Amino acid sequence: MQRNILLFKLYYFFWRFKPFATLMIVYFSQIMQSYATATAIFAIFNISYAVMKIPGGLISDKIGRKYVIVTSNLIMTTAFCLLALSGQFEIRWLLYLFALLWGCGEALSDGTIDALVYETSQSLNRSDKFYLIYSKSMCFSQLGCAFGALWAMVITYFLPLQFLAWFSIFPPFMQLIVSCFFEEPDTKRTISFSLTDIKSALKQFKNNKKLIFYTLTNIYFSTLGDISHRIESAYFKLFTSDWVISMVRVFKHLWGMIGFTFVSRLRFFSDMQNYFGSIIGNIFVRTTALIFNNFYTPFIHMFINFFYATALTTITDVMQHEYLPKYRATTQAVINFVKGLYMAGLMLLLGIFADIYGIYWTMILLVILRLLGLFLAYRLHNHLKI
Repeated sequence: MQRNILLFKLYYFFWRFKPFATLMIVYFSQIMQSYATATAIFAIFNISYAVMKIPGGLISDKIGRKYVIVTSNLIMTTAFCLLALSGQFEIRWLLYLFALLWGCGEALSDGTIDALVYETSQSLNRSDKFYLIYSKSMCFSQLGCAFGALWAMVITYFLPLQFLAWFSIFPPFMQLIVSCFFEEPDTKRTISFSLTDIKSALKQFKNNKKLIFYTLTNIYFSTLGDISHRIESAYFKLFTSDWVISMVRVFKHLWGMIGFTFVSRLRFFSDMQNYFGSIIGNIFVRTTALIFNNFYTPFIHMFINFFYATALTTITDVMQHEYLPKYRATTQAVINFVKGLYMAGLMLLLGIFADIYGIYWTMILLVILRLLGLFLAYRLHNHLKI
């Protein structure tokens, strides 16, 4: 099981080593000739992700983590082959198929890998140190993001974007190789599937106010963060070139690494203080960047990932401890199912909004939604009396 600790770092590195991620919205809009249809690709991804999450979580809890993760990486490798082919031959329907498979692959892996990390820490009698194992692994995810952005910066300076699309096949293939060496925790599993499992997972929320609160706030704020991350490069294109955007993304993820490293120093604060302090810091950085609205905006944005890291570690640690062990992946799947549908709808609406009012006002709207969410979270916290 100790070997898993090293493998997690490699896995998270290649999972986030996606040079193409920074410029994906640019690539889609070039093929589709519209922000709305480009964001529709992300919407398809989120719908397929949402639909696949619950069966994926059930399968993970029933047959084991390793097999599900290996399958997910086979699917994602196939998906990114289709992504490269769609741009090479300008076949739009291949992009839709890519989004469908990409969503299914991510749905199977996301949540399952977190459950495997937690169960590994349990097997090593270190569940109380889960946040450290998780944050150190996530450091490598940010390192992967940074190297991916650095690679994108170099490639797009010398070569066309299509070359980067072909290279995007390499990371999921490496994930597949790494996942084959995971050790499955010695956990008793019953191979039976029924709606009772989903009902049992949902019952956790009935009397657990803490789980309800963090689930709702996480769905809301993480969705806004994911959307912002995907479309911000289209906003940055107003001020600078592709390779500069990639360079800024390198620094952004290095700040994420610093955030994950810094997490252990924040343990004397409460979970609530860490989480909402991170959200407030995130809003402050985004607002400052929008006020400048010039060449310096992307460079101000790079500090966001420090707060992303501290927020993600805090909420993952809280929720993994609150889940029932028997339904760990299933519970996460239900949450991600709701998040996926919410994100798909919001992504489409924001794409239409961007076509009508422009990408700058879309970024402003995302900040306003964060401020609204902060107010609602405060009211919910007082109502639940956590």
